This record gives sequence, C-alpha cells and structure tokens, in this order.
Amino acid sequence: MRIFLVPGLMAATMLTPAAASAAEIAPNLNKTPGLVKVDLTGNVALQREGRSERRANRSNRQGNRGQARSQTRNNRGQADVSRQSRSSARSDRNETRETRRATRAEQSASRNVNLATQRERRVDRQRAATRSATQNRRTADRRAARRGDTNRDGRVDRRYDRNRDGQIDRRYDRNNNNRVDRRVDRNRDGRIDRRYRDNRQVRNDRNYNRNNRNWNRSWRQDRRYDWRRYRQANRSYYRLGRYYSPYRSHSYRRWNIGVFLGASFYGSRYWINDPWRYRLPTAYAGTRWIRYYDDVLLVDTYSGEVIDVIYDFFW
Repeated sequence: MRIFLVPGLMAATMLTPAAASAAEIAPNLNKTPGLVKVDLTGNVALQREGRSERRANRSNRQGNRGQARSQTRNNRGQADVSRQSRSSARSDRNETRETRRATRAEQSASRNVNLATQRERRVDRQRAATRSATQNRRTADRRAARRGDTNRDGRVDRRYDRNRDGQIDRRYDRNNNNRVDRRVDRNRDGRIDRRYRDNRQVRNDRNYNRNNRNWNRSWRQDRRYDWRRYRQANRSYYRLGRYYSPYRSHSYRRWNIGVFLGASFYGSRYWINDPWRYRLPTAYAGTRWIRYYDDVLLVDTYSGEVIDVIYDFFW
C-alpha cells in the first residue's frame, strides 16, 4: 500500500499550481458564450486518484483476503493435523486402557488362583493337624490302657485294681510289668475283652462249685474274726449312715446264699475295701464283701452269686 500512496502524493504535489491557475481561468472561460464547459480545477484528477487509490485499496484487501484464506487453509490443515493427532492419542489411550484392563483381569484371576491354592493348603494343614491330633490321642489312649488308666487320672482303673492297692491286679498282669496283658485287652481300648470275660465266666462256671466249696464258712469260729465283740467296743465303725439302693423301686430283701444279684448291687460304691476294719476275713480273687442295707454279703463279682451273708451287721 505504501508503494501506491507515494506516487499519488508526488502527482498531487506537481499538479497543484496548475490546478490553481486553472481555477483562476475557469470562471472566465465558462462565461464565454458558445464554448463547452471544461473543468480545469483538478477535480477529475482527484477523482481519478481516489479511484486508483480505491483500486489499490481493493487490491490490497483482496491480497489480504487471499492471505487470510491461505492462512485459514493453513490453520484448517493444522487443525486437521491436530485432530488426527488427538484421535491417534485417543486411540492410544483406549489401547492403554484396554491393556490395563486385561492386566487387571489377569492379576485378579491370578490372585483368585493364589487364594484358592492358599485355602486348599490351609484345609490340608488343618486336616493333617486333626489327623495327627487324633493319632496322638489314640496312641495316648492305648498307652493309658496299657497302664490300666483309661481316664488318665494317674490312678489304675478300678476294673484292673479290684483291691484298690494302686497296682494292676495279678490276674491282669501276669508278667508283673505294670501293664495290662494283651490276652485281657487285645485292642487296647481300656476295656476287658469280651472273649476273655466269656472265657473267664466259663472257667468260673466250671469251677464255681469248687470255689464255693473252698470258701470256708467256719471263719466265724476264729477269734480273730469275732466281729460282734469288736463291734461292741467300736460302735462308730459300724454306723455308716443311710443306704441308697441302686433302684428307686427296690426295697430291702433278705438275701440267702446262692442268690444271684444284679451288677448294680455289687458296684464299687458298695464295696468294703478294708474287711479287717470290721473283722471280716479277706475275700479271695473274684469276690468282694459288699454292703446291702445293714447286711454284709460276699459276692462273686463275675456271676453275682451270694457266697456268704451276715445279717444285721451294721447299726
């Protein structure tokens, strides 16, 4: 635009004197009759200059528009490039997100597998511990059964220690090693085997009459067992208190020799563990002195038969 303005200014400067003279002459020429009016004041030139200036301005505007259009095109291209870059970045982000999701899913699956494995191992350890505890308990039970102490109270069970001397009876411990013989308790469950008990019962039945015959009832004539005179001097020993029957509906009956009693009548709660305290003879193996109300009975603990009886023994 500067290129067009400079020549225009130079032309205007050069034509200014001519315009002034023409302005002075023009009124006279226009007053002359018969002549064509001529504008010598320079307005036409000025109009031409304005038009040329407008053309120049128009061309400049067109050039500016072209530059603007090209700039807009360039901007649009850049926008397209930026849009493409954004779309590529978005696709990259989506791919990254999908990769992360797949990684998380794999980690979660691996974590679940690890948890399941740990749970199985924990269950296996618990089962192994339970199995080991059960085996240890069974081993301890077998050892306690061998010692004759199934309830593990530090004392020999009454079934193996009938005379309550703290030792296993000789009939259950033939080799005298303080262990219950295997012939009595084969499975080591702390109970006398039925086979041994049945054989013992058969043996007792076979020799029962002989045992009864062997029991000498003439011990009453022995002065060592004069319990009547001893009772007169020691009345408190024979005052044991109330007798509780094993059955509520049972009342006193006068049992005779040869009667068979139920096992509840000669349980351990009715045993007389120290016969000499009452001046009674010692009972042989397989028999027990028991209390029945105020009477004293000698009972075979395997069959329940009454071998000897003393009425009104206690007060």
